[in-house]
Amino acid sequence: MFRLIRKLFARPSPPPPPGSSPETLWKANFSSIEASRFDAGDDGRYGVSVDRGGLVLELKRGSLFAWSDAGQYRYADVSVEAEIEFHGPRQRSCCGIIVRKAEETSFVYILVSSDGEVRMDAVFNGEPRVMVPWIACPWAVGAETVVLNVVARGSRFVVMVNGRFALESDHDGLDSGGVAFAGQTLEAPASFGLHSFSVESRPLEVEVDYLRFARVVAADLDQRRRLADGLFSQGYYVPALVQLRRVGAGKARDKFMEAECLLRLELLGEAAEAIDACLAIDPTMDEAIEERYNLLYLRSDHARLRESLEADPERLAGSPRLANLLGHAYYNLGSWEKAAEAYGMAVAGDPTMPLYARNKAMALENHGDLGAAAAAWRAAAGAFYDQEAWDDAADCSRRLRQLGYEKTALDSLDGLVAYGRGDVRTAEAILGKLARKGVADAPASYIHGLILAARAKRAEATRSFRRAVELAPSVGIYRYRLAESLFVSGLPCDDEISAALETSPDDGWTANLAGQAALATGDADRAAALFARAALAMPSEPVPAVNLSEALSATGRFEEAVAALGDWPLRSAAAANRLGNVHASAGNLKEAEAAYRKACELGAAEPELPDYRVNLAAALIERGELAEAEDALRRAMEQRDDARAMMLMGDLTSEYGDFGRAELSYRAALQSEPGNPAILRRLADHYLGRRRWVQAEGIARSLEAVDAAQSARVRDAIRAATVETVACTSCGLSWELPRPTPMVSRSTVRGEPPDDSPAGSCPVCGKVFCVACRKNDLAQGRFVCPDCGERLNLNDDRVRYLVRKSIQSSAGD
Repeated sequence: MFRLIRKLFARPSPPPPPGSSPETLWKANFSSIEASRFDAGDDGRYGVSVDRGGLVLELKRGSLFAWSDAGQYRYADVSVEAEIEFHGPRQRSCCGIIVRKAEETSFVYILVSSDGEVRMDAVFNGEPRVMVPWIACPWAVGAETVVLNVVARGSRFVVMVNGRFALESDHDGLDSGGVAFAGQTLEAPASFGLHSFSVESRPLEVEVDYLRFARVVAADLDQRRRLADGLFSQGYYVPALVQLRRVGAGKARDKFMEAECLLRLELLGEAAEAIDACLAIDPTMDEAIEERYNLLYLRSDHARLRESLEADPERLAGSPRLANLLGHAYYNLGSWEKAAEAYGMAVAGDPTMPLYARNKAMALENHGDLGAAAAAWRAAAGAFYDQEAWDDAADCSRRLRQLGYEKTALDSLDGLVAYGRGDVRTAEAILGKLARKGVADAPASYIHGLILAARAKRAEATRSFRRAVELAPSVGIYRYRLAESLFVSGLPCDDEISAALETSPDDGWTANLAGQAALATGDADRAAALFARAALAMPSEPVPAVNLSEALSATGRFEEAVAALGDWPLRSAAAANRLGNVHASAGNLKEAEAAYRKACELGAAEPELPDYRVNLAAALIERGELAEAEDALRRAMEQRDDARAMMLMGDLTSEYGDFGRAELSYRAALQSEPGNPAILRRLADHYLGRRRWVQAEGIARSLEAVDAAQSARVRDAIRAATVETVACTSCGLSWELPRPTPMVSRSTVRGEPPDDSPAGSCPVCGKVFCVACRKNDLAQGRFVCPDCGERLNLNDDRVRYLVRKSIQSSAGD
């Protein structure tokens, strides 16, 4: 009783201090972000919030890894459970649990993917290491929610997915740390929900979970096989071997995989025993039989290897690998000619394997057939080059020089290898020398063309590409590069594009280039058809979809232009920008603004980011969001000088009424891009608005060469603002005078006005008549209005100015 009373009136224990290691069971409360203990935040790349009784981790761009820490406590041995949901469309993404987070750059994380796979990685001092690669969990595919359990006890980790064993691993680099909920995107943004989250750190309960998961539940042999395969693919042969031995004496494939692990651990005796055990289960397993022959070679039992393979001609004929092993047997027994024949069989069976050709070359050299050896070395060099094995290709080239092989061919090979290694300077020196001598072959000409194009030497690059096409007209990539070079240079390219399409009808990039050429000539319909063809050939590339959208937009088919982009605007900055352009063209400024914002978000690390920001600013200016538009323009100009950004800054400052800054902005933009008609039009309008007619006339002269219609518009505006026309009502004779009318003396006009001078204006109707029209109908010697009968006078300053000017001109004559 007293114990109960004490418990009722006792004060609750204070929470453990941050940074301590409590031994307790904690379950997250998702009634609010504060109650959940998870860190809230939104830095533009990701956000954490509580919604509908759960935590939401939103990653707002692709290729991002982010997390939210669950409190400030540290745990050593711990059992964590999380119920996870993938929001939105099932584009591949992943989320999971971080444990033993010692600091921001050192932790262990376990992720489960949206398509039912799981993995484990460790990060130490910012350096990630794969502990277990992606392992399939077939039972989790398509599940609406995933329950992920992670038990860390000492160096051992056990992971469960939806109540079933998924993987286990060892890692002793971190002994304690915090926990967190993490997410990772690949190509597109994603959102993850956390419905429940619990952390068990009481030692006894953690031990119970570990024993239950590691020894009782973890009896799924198929999952252990999948885990062993994943570890083996990662080169973790000991952990893979552990998993295979836990499977036990099962299938032939299990023993074969065990042998493969032992072989790579150089435990040849045990590997041979495992192969024997495998063949005892399945004597017909071809892979195991071949591996038995391979073990004979590795154990240097060359005589037995030769005898065994010679006794198995049918298998030998169908396996380049076995033919190569027979060559090894002959080679090590000193039978050079037979070794070369066996290696030749291997080359014929698999010409793409350069090692076979190199082995053949070495055997032929030992046999004394140096001509055939040189040919084999050359074949090996080409195959190594195709596989981007630059060091091996260079070794072959050196050996060929020692054998006296043709120098020009080897120079070409060395130039190609240097380019492949990234040594562009050496490649340019070698290939340029061959080109100047006129002895460059097709590959050398092609690579030299690429180097010249990168150096902006477009005319020389075009010549190199043309030589490559002349030497190898059937190679599609050569024709494509020639057509592309002509197109970029603004030269006629229709014939070369047609030839490239004929050579490579299924190549997406060639169809895309043809579409660009068609669009440049204004044939948007043909361009759209070609871009659609390119998009079909390259579904994983956003470029054709972006170009298709542009072509459709050019014909006013805005809905189709939006549809052509598909979901690319969610994962490609260029596509999001294109979507913004479509909406802007259609007048949907709100949607355009949203798309441009997405482009800026996705393209934060791309060189095109200033363009995206300028487009966003243009949309914001149209919507009247001037302050944010100014910020976008400033950020764009911080990255690079951009004429369009400076032009829009002029528009923006004009809206503010700061006409001095507006003029400076327009002039800076014009200095960056002289002759740009859009900038010239804006500067001309600026001068017209400020009544600076002389400067406006100067801009009109500049516009005449690039936009004659706009030049005429500016001149008409200047004329309308500075010149006034007065006409005779009777005959239409007109006179011009400055606007506004200059000051005119009110004294009596003396002198006889000529016939082409105004006679005066009617004080009643205001009509003006010339002397010639009214001199024959004088009334008492005075001009009168034919309509009103009133005497014409010079009270209108315009008429007085014109009459005085006419009299002066007549007197001068």
